[in-house]
Amino acid sequence: MRDFDSLLKTKTSKRIGHSNVIEIYRQARSENKNCSLEDLQLLNTNDLFEKDIKHKIDKNLLSLWGMLDMKSFVDAISGNTINPYFLTTKDLQPIKDLPEYTYLSDEARILNLLDIKYIKKFELEGVLFSKVFLVTYEIVDKNNDFRPYVKFLTLNQNNQFVEFGYGYDTNDNGNVELFLSSYNYLVYLTPKGAIHSPLSGKMTKLKIQDILTSEEVSKLYK
Repeated sequence: MRDFDSLLKTKTSKRIGHSNVIEIYRQARSENKNCSLEDLQLLNTNDLFEKDIKHKIDKNLLSLWGMLDMKSFVDAISGNTINPYFLTTKDLQPIKDLPEYTYLSDEARILNLLDIKYIKKFELEGVLFSKVFLVTYEIVDKNNDFRPYVKFLTLNQNNQFVEFGYGYDTNDNGNVELFLSSYNYLVYLTPKGAIHSPLSGKMTKLKIQDILTSEEVSKLYK
């Protein structure tokens, strides 16, 4: 699979393998029913670090995976997942508030983490972005197709992950429409990994410095 193929719409899931999220959640909640999301994320992250002995995965990528993968699971079981492909407006609301909530499939209830790409920097319309983590999920739409949902995060001065944008394929045309905090208009992420500004026509190709995939994570448990 090419690096940006995770953005493509497919009939079957592109996720390969799973981590110990479910087991960690169940054990933690059995010991402490009031265990917070932050506690669960720390447990999941520590578990990944313990498994990563030989692979030497970048610590930032592995830490972010541990946090986001656990959050996806917790959101799914609590009904707090955002599935934009069931929304009738651009206001993001959790699936538990949707009229279809009771009938949603498991795949429509969870943002399944596919990969995290680290991009050292890119520039568009005179705005420079650095230390960028592009997170790609898949989730099932009304037609039972697996569709992309992405988040953009960066590391702040305190070495904390901060989200500054998100996007999904609103028009079912293969492009992911991005809502980035630096712009008051949409920009587009193409399936070939280029960000395009519709105002100026300018385009910049994202250069991946490092990537962590679900397949690579699953190998830690073999």
